[in-house]
Amino acid sequence: MKDEYLTNPHDKFFKESFGRKEVAKSFIQEYLPEVIHSNLNFKTLEILKDSYIDKELSEHFSDILYKIKIAGKNTFIYLLFEHKSYTDIWFGFQLLRNMVKIWESYFKQNKRVIKLPIIIPILIYHGSDKWRLKNSIKPLFEEITGTTQYIPDFRCEIFDISHISDEKIKGEILLQVHFLLLKYIFKPELFKKLHEILELLFTLSNKTKATEYLEVMLRYLVASVDSKKTGKLEKEIEKAIKSGGEIMPTIAEKWVQEGKIEGKIEGKIEGKIEGKQEGKQEGKQEEKLEIAEKMLQKGLSNADIRDITGLSIKKIEAIRNSLKR
Repeated sequence: MKDEYLTNPHDKFFKESFGRKEVAKSFIQEYLPEVIHSNLNFKTLEILKDSYIDKELSEHFSDILYKIKIAGKNTFIYLLFEHKSYTDIWFGFQLLRNMVKIWESYFKQNKRVIKLPIIIPILIYHGSDKWRLKNSIKPLFEEITGTTQYIPDFRCEIFDISHISDEKIKGEILLQVHFLLLKYIFKPELFKKLHEILELLFTLSNKTKATEYLEVMLRYLVASVDSKKTGKLEKEIEKAIKSGGEIMPTIAEKWVQEGKIEGKIEGKIEGKIEGKQEGKQEGKQEEKLEIAEKMLQKGLSNADIRDITGLSIKKIEAIRNSLKR
């Protein structure tokens, strides 16, 4: 089965990050109006796993729903993450459709309610074009004199991550790391910023959490960065290996042992770890063969496997033929 990071890396990275309570709480406190977050009871915060996005739109949207109490009343905070490369004028319609689905689900589970809970809609935009659309769906409707009162309307909070200044990215460390990586993932400055982002992650006092999130980060990078730029990415990861203490070697070894080598960078990390650790040369060739086999199973080309493992095309073809038997 294909790894989710390969098929939809933005969705996986978004949910891995915003599915953490500390990240959710930090985002709400830092980016929602004070009049909202000051009245929230964070002890009641729940992260609901259901998605309200139609399957045909899942390539371009991700979502997550939080349930929390304001003044003792159930309230939902709905995050819609748009990872298109351009602004979509129909985003408000998509939000409205999903909000109606949330209300329908709530009503089915609470038959006796006489009022629906408020939903605070938030759009996190990740495109290359600067966001210039209004945070309302009213402009989507025809303008006809005397009909304004029949037009449904609501406002949403919009965060244009690609164009926010670094100084305005704040909050819990994992939240900052997430937004910085989203901001630069498709920009040329990524390779200048990556070491700084990794160093920020390593300031976490909880090293277990840092290690876990580092793996999330690396998988996102591997799946998202253009294959032509893997050399630059490799250099930054090499720097991280040197400055990250035991964290980077632990992650790289874990990938090798669990057979989770999905692409080029993991193979290169594995090679560098082998070069750093004494007494492990004996198994190097065997590991290369195992890595090549896994890469063949995932559909990588002979040339890519040769570049990563150093094995000859003839040897790779021999492994390919053995898999067909």
